[in-house]
Amino acid sequence: MTAETSTLLTCCDDLTTALATKDICWLNDHLAPTAERRTPLVPPQAKYDWIDAIQNEALIYDHFTVPTLDQLVGTRGLVHLTARLTEHPHQATPVTLQLTFIREPDCWQLYRNRELSEKPIDWIG
Repeated sequence: MTAETSTLLTCCDDLTTALATKDICWLNDHLAPTAERRTPLVPPQAKYDWIDAIQNEALIYDHFTVPTLDQLVGTRGLVHLTARLTEHPHQATPVTLQLTFIREPDCWQLYRNRELSEKPIDWIG
């Protein structure tokens, strides 16, 4: 495992901890300014709307699997993992997260979180 791979996966672990513990300060610092949350059925959610939903417990993330690095090319890394997501007022459901990170001079920042359905067609793009 290269140093870049290790650093990216450590950042991903830190992200899952921040999501689970609602660490808004960490999320604000490590989500890119243009970060967004994408789901199969609703329009993209901008960084601060996403953070607000986490802070207000409209979105609750927990039970994360170990992240898997799918791709690392230059300053872009693609990781996927599974989590349990509760989106108020619905019940908790498992969701596959496809996380796109971009390398900044001093850290990796999350650029996009895509929540994928179980249908393989949703994994394209």
